[in-house]
Amino acid sequence: METSNQLRLPYLPRRIEVAREQSGLLQADLAAKLGLNDRQTVAQMESGQRRVSPEELVALMKATGKDLEFFTDPFLLVGEGAFSYRASGIKASAVDAFEERAGRWIALWRHLGERRGEVPAALRPRLALNNKSPYEEAQLAGEAVAQELKLGRVPAEKLAAAIETNLQILVLHVNMPPGVSGIAVKVPTGDAILINRNESSGRRAFDLAHELFHVLTWDAMPPARVDRRNPTKYNEKRTEQLADNFAAALLMPASEIGQRWEKRADRLVKDWVKTAAIHFDVPVDAVCYRLLALGLAEKNELPFGATAATKGRGTEPPFFSRRFIERLVWGIENGEMSVRKMLDVLGITLKDFQRSADAHGVRVEIGL
Repeated sequence: METSNQLRLPYLPRRIEVAREQSGLLQADLAAKLGLNDRQTVAQMESGQRRVSPEELVALMKATGKDLEFFTDPFLLVGEGAFSYRASGIKASAVDAFEERAGRWIALWRHLGERRGEVPAALRPRLALNNKSPYEEAQLAGEAVAQELKLGRVPAEKLAAAIETNLQILVLHVNMPPGVSGIAVKVPTGDAILINRNESSGRRAFDLAHELFHVLTWDAMPPARVDRRNPTKYNEKRTEQLADNFAAALLMPASEIGQRWEKRADRLVKDWVKTAAIHFDVPVDAVCYRLLALGLAEKNELPFGATAATKGRGTEPPFFSRRFIERLVWGIENGEMSVRKMLDVLGITLKDFQRSADAHGVRVEIGL
């Protein structure tokens, strides 16, 4: 029977399991350390069928070597999220360090949403594609998503906001380690996409569409933890090629790019491609591959590897996103966390937070 001194921490069962596994303990081993009769009691703790008392939590800390924060901090993801990085030349240690930090942002978003009484969507959008799907199906899916989200003639302009509002997928623009351009995150309580705000505007848009593909096809095609831009394994390479086809079609609708191609007149192909890259706010290579896929140009006449001027949208986008900032401000104003705690989790200064809030159009009057 449950007593009044038993803890009610929603993520504690999973954290007990993770702590045990990381300590190299079997359930029977942990039961012995806790002075319990059998492993079944530990199994019940890990499944949430049995609540844990404060005394048992202290014993768990001693048995596993974990601190109190590991078990109780709501601003942590412990054994919950699956991450896939679009990266090149990054060390595993850098991935691990950043993943812990990014997990805190997502956990913070989730916790404040729960405190506001916001229930995550029970049904999540998914694409009916798999590793055997032809590239043409990925392209059709990209165009269909653009139409369903009503992204217009230049989808890159509205994509981030549409993903957050219509698909309920968190999109954050953040500073990332060198070599990482985008991250897809699958979490039971809500998926997320993180984009390196220091990349070029066109790169950011393409990576966002690419990571959206991974989120929408995760169950059928789980991406590699580190999604190399030039994978060698067949399944990984196939998945990345499908993602690129999807992203290119989403960002450059066939009708729009086709009309612009027909009106190019006598312009040199390489000049037209660079102008199209600026118009659609995508990398030059993305335009080249899109033209090839649509059969509008030959490979030998396309300027692969060339660069285009950045579309006139200023420098880096502000940190995080408007919806994220709004939820943080709500949390502070309603006493759910202190400003210092928020800044510690975010890893930015108060001045940076205030600048980002202003840039996102969120009014904020807070201080340390």
